[in-house]
Amino acid sequence: MVRTGEQDVNTGVDDSVDGPAAAGLASTQPLKGVRRIVAPQIHPLVGLIRRFSVDWLGRADPAVCAEIMDPGYEILIGGHTLAGRDDEYVPGTMAQLDRFPGLLLTAHAVVTDGERVAVRFSEHGPSAADDMAPAAWTGIGIFAWDGEKLTRNATEEDYHSRRRQLADRAPDPVDHPAVAPWAAIPQPADPDAEAVVRAWLGSGDLGHGGTVMLDDGWCGHGTHALLDDPHTEIRELFSAGRDVAFALDQAGRYRGGLPDTEGLEGGTVSHSAIGLVHVGDDATVTGHVVRDRVGLRRAVRA
Repeated sequence: MVRTGEQDVNTGVDDSVDGPAAAGLASTQPLKGVRRIVAPQIHPLVGLIRRFSVDWLGRADPAVCAEIMDPGYEILIGGHTLAGRDDEYVPGTMAQLDRFPGLLLTAHAVVTDGERVAVRFSEHGPSAADDMAPAAWTGIGIFAWDGEKLTRNATEEDYHSRRRQLADRAPDPVDHPAVAPWAAIPQPADPDAEAVVRAWLGSGDLGHGGTVMLDDGWCGHGTHALLDDPHTEIRELFSAGRDVAFALDQAGRYRGGLPDTEGLEGGTVSHSAIGLVHVGDDATVTGHVVRDRVGLRRAVRA
């Protein structure tokens, strides 16, 4: 039975639960007297991220990059910039894909304002350099486009967690996927939510008193502040409704806590971080932040 708005038309198909229509097998020919219902299309920016995740990373197919990225595409990750799609980005990423054959990306959250899109994700797979031991590590990326192709990306991935898992031969779990990540549609900016997040980040407490998960803390690993007297500089911030994504640099005196840094506390260092959070109607902040702990440890030991 199909409701047309004026009448119910018996199509002869039980489409309530398990009929051919529910399985995507319905005839392409419209039935007389029945208004065709056209499914909404994936937003083109979100569609690019889908291809980035599934066709590029999931298939390790570098030919896809020319179809979804501008030649000047660049990525800022861990304080380093890979500039130029073909000169630096593709070779750098292929090196990781070769190390992790069969690597997959699972999207946990996708939000967009139509100009930028933020994705919280996990990458997971076996390491060819570690006897095919598996690992799963989280990340957050902010992508921009020019209306046709992706132009830049700021991302943090929790490589510190990946190192721990491979050393211990004990992989972390993969967080549950978003139910419909590629169905995200642009949401208008919310200046109030942005103001709440800016005020919180200004305090320097990236964990927001425990309501924001840092790094691999979501699956039970201990995380804590790494800097005393932190100063935070926000590099980028946007909102899509009450969801807010941001990239920042934080500097301060090293507090300690990272492996092989005993006795090196007190020096002035900095690290980058990217977050994706939700601001509740009561101004509560929940979500995730990923910090560049590998880069921070390197700076402390330099």
